[in-house]
Amino acid sequence: MANSLVYICILQKNRYTNQLRFSYRNGEIMQRISLDDNIKLKNTIVTIGKFDGIHKGHEKLLEVIVNNANGRQKVVLTFETTPSAFLKNNANKTIVTEEEKQILCEQQGVDVYMKMPMKKEFLALSPDEFVSKILKDKIGATTIVCGPDFHFGTKASGNVKFLKDNQKKYGYNLIVVEKEQYHNKDISSTSIRKKITEGKMQDVNEMLGHPYRIIGKVEQGKHLGRTIGLPTANIIPDETKLLPPNGVYRTVVVVEGQTFNAISNVGVNPTVETGTKIKVETHIIDYENYIYNEIVQVQFYDFIRPERTFDSLEKLKQQIEADIETCRRIVGNK
Repeated sequence: MANSLVYICILQKNRYTNQLRFSYRNGEIMQRISLDDNIKLKNTIVTIGKFDGIHKGHEKLLEVIVNNANGRQKVVLTFETTPSAFLKNNANKTIVTEEEKQILCEQQGVDVYMKMPMKKEFLALSPDEFVSKILKDKIGATTIVCGPDFHFGTKASGNVKFLKDNQKKYGYNLIVVEKEQYHNKDISSTSIRKKITEGKMQDVNEMLGHPYRIIGKVEQGKHLGRTIGLPTANIIPDETKLLPPNGVYRTVVVVEGQTFNAISNVGVNPTVETGTKIKVETHIIDYENYIYNEIVQVQFYDFIRPERTFDSLEKLKQQIEADIETCRRIVGNK
């Protein structure tokens, strides 16, 4: 059994993003800018949206701008929101955090990640003003890529028809990308959120096109897991992150490009804790290295069982060992 103790803590906004830039694109750095910045781009291909899940539909949009760039800068224009907007209920929490969204966009080959602040001056723009002032003057778009239900401008009055009708006027080419489907239904962030809250991680991963994950930096913790010979990793998820139901999951931990099987408990660990703060505790199976200060990601795959309270640490240990064997069987059968 592994004796390493790994503690993972999600860092505050933008503290670890820069450290991950070089791992995906061989040293090429994706620009991160805002519409507020004093910058004007030229001759770009741009896609626009909330990108609140980076699911298969979003990845299709990103794939289109990459495949049609022809040497132009590839731009994602996404809408900036504040963390408070996601704290009211689970329906508003994020499938991917802002940092994770940036990392996934960079991984897909995006050159410029541009956020549009939720300000009155931007929200009040008419469709004509949005195209002329934002897409043309600011971003320099010569190709615009969007989905069939894309809306923009004041009161969402701009749509795909408007963009089609004004291609010649503003000097851009429009590419409309049809939605991706799962089980004959359009993939949406709403449907993915529902599956996450139900703990149906296989469906979630199919719709995302990549594993649901949490990314963070390894830090030392209290070393409580060593007392029962089963070191665990304490992960404090970003407060905006939508988590699956409390329970144990088969997971995979990615460290420096290498993957390791693991089990993770989402919940409050009622056997040894008295608080109510949700944590994600991960045990990396058959892993012995210390990886403090490394940036890692924990990927979720299968729900194993609900979270439980145990009468003793010994019974908790026995259950964790049984969970590990369950994960081994699942991996062996795949």
